[in-house]
Amino acid sequence: MVRSCLFIVLCFLGVLVSNAQSTVDKETVMLQAPSDKFVSITLQAHKGLPRFGVPNMYREQTGGQRQGMRTVRPVRGGKNPVSNDKNKIVTRGKNNFSLLVGLKYLRPFMEDLDRKGLTTITSNMSEKESNSAFLQRFLRSQVAPNLCLADECKNAGQGKNEFERLRNYTSFVDNCLGPLLDWSKNIMEGDELVGYHVSMLNIGNNYDFDKKGYTVYHSIILNNIFTRKQGILNQVVFNPVKQFEEALQNSIDRNKNIKFLLHIDEQTAERFQKEGIRRLYVVKKIKVQRSNKPMGSPSETIEFNYSHESTDLEIYTDEALTQHFKTLSLADLTN
Repeated sequence: MVRSCLFIVLCFLGVLVSNAQSTVDKETVMLQAPSDKFVSITLQAHKGLPRFGVPNMYREQTGGQRQGMRTVRPVRGGKNPVSNDKNKIVTRGKNNFSLLVGLKYLRPFMEDLDRKGLTTITSNMSEKESNSAFLQRFLRSQVAPNLCLADECKNAGQGKNEFERLRNYTSFVDNCLGPLLDWSKNIMEGDELVGYHVSMLNIGNNYDFDKKGYTVYHSIILNNIFTRKQGILNQVVFNPVKQFEEALQNSIDRNKNIKFLLHIDEQTAERFQKEGIRRLYVVKKIKVQRSNKPMGSPSETIEFNYSHESTDLEIYTDEALTQHFKTLSLADLTN
């Protein structure tokens, strides 16, 4: 009995330790900030893992209602203050997650960062000076105002004159850069990340009555994993690992799309058109890994590879991923 109670207590403590670093609810995953100087990061989630790609915009949806002899089309795309606040939180979370990833992989260049003075941009800068200027711009204009809450950190890019700007920058470097770099080490542990990617399938009105379905295109380009507006460019490249992925690679067209027939019976296709459903949401579980491609400077693109963790291609009719339609297999997609 005593051993059983001890086991339960230890399990409970383990959960607390885990939740001190990240918490998960039905809709989001939170990456807890290491101190109250910084903002915690909230990402949208699906089945307990981070969700990337097409986001849930928290649009209100109501079903069709019967009025007299006609069916009123369901309302799609409505918003309210609560959904607006949710959008702001997860949009900021994705931006800040991308910033932390950038910090993680820019660490090798931090040796070139001038921590005592602001680097002046000139036409004949050395490589070290050029790297310092780039890093300072990234830290002062992106990292500090977005990831920081305390004045000693978030004002790194502010100042009414050169003396104030220098004080704000050195305050950030002395008090906040180290903890932020340490926090970034915990992002993509092992240089990999497992999550779900959501994309859209446009079905439109071109139903094929002979083949009983729609010809659709699924892109294998996933450059919407990370935000690309932070001064750091990230590229995510499909890297086949399993046999079915090799087959997918061989079927990609010049636009990096996989063309296939999505089978839908006529009754369902007609219902979709009546309800205004012109696109479906495709979900697949992926693993993103840092590639072995070296970086020559901090301004170069940070390259990642991705592969599929499962053959399942789940299709939903709503962006909130609550209305499951069908499951396809990536192994049979092009057969």
